[in-house]
Amino acid sequence: MDIDLEGLDGFVARQYAGSDDHEALARLLSRWNAATAMPELTTTADVDNSYANLDNCDPATDMVLVDAPDGSLAGYIRVAWGDVPTEPTRYWVVPHIDPDHRQTDLATCLLRAGVDRCRDLAVDRSAPRGRVLEGYADRDNEPEIAAAYEELGFLPATYGASMVISLDGGLPNADLPDGLEIRPVTEEHLRAIWEADGEAFRDHWGFTEPTENDYQRFLADPHRDITLWRVAWDGDQVAGQVKSFINAEENEILGHARGYTEFISTGRRWRKQGVATALICSSLRALRQRGMTEAALGVHAENPTGAFELYQNIGFEIENQWIGFQREF
Repeated sequence: MDIDLEGLDGFVARQYAGSDDHEALARLLSRWNAATAMPELTTTADVDNSYANLDNCDPATDMVLVDAPDGSLAGYIRVAWGDVPTEPTRYWVVPHIDPDHRQTDLATCLLRAGVDRCRDLAVDRSAPRGRVLEGYADRDNEPEIAAAYEELGFLPATYGASMVISLDGGLPNADLPDGLEIRPVTEEHLRAIWEADGEAFRDHWGFTEPTENDYQRFLADPHRDITLWRVAWDGDQVAGQVKSFINAEENEILGHARGYTEFISTGRRWRKQGVATALICSSLRALRQRGMTEAALGVHAENPTGAFELYQNIGFEIENQWIGFQREF
């Protein structure tokens, strides 16, 4: 991917160097999270797993990194695309910048390079429902990146949030509907659980068809702990799930005790019956039993199932918010 760094004296563009770059990428993402009020740590193992199982993206050609004058990683952008049923094909362009360099024009340079690369990728691919460029920025803490999107013609298209709940004191309680039960998860359940999650998200914004690479990334997740998962079964069918996890390295380095109630989904036929509420409440108790003092999750604020309001009713509060930007080709 080519990039024009005119006006950024001392900054140097380069291509992806493989796993040798993963530690620097993890460090940049963790610093970016901290600067956007998300106390989350991205580990080198997280980056290893992600880059080992990419779809519709070749980092050798679809990524560019920029080093600062002192030799540290200042920012990067990696683009990818995905077909969305009944909607335009998505081309994702999301620049990540170290907080020390957000006041430069680096965001615009990276984003422009990403847009140009997406145009190249689209040349040999049909798109019967059209194409859109898509990216994300923190609503309050990344004004420079939001401005870069707007400068290049992107408009806000949707919104999301990170949310957190304290595990101190009383926690809500809720029962599953009659006929459903939580069972201990075993390794032979993993494919069925993963497939049920993909099917449940089919009607959500920006859904792309899950691939075998997605499944392998799911299996290799360094934070996977099936003893924390809460999966509701209706006979041999997965009705709903919460795949909680703890990032132990994050907790040690950041000095908190946070778990995550993430990957929450309910199959269509079981929605609006309290399944997700019961599973989340059980998950919160499990995290507290492991010594966690808070739990967090991410949510699309315009989720068609009303997830945002459900989490608020349980007691989750907004930690930060993000904007999803879009632009037609």
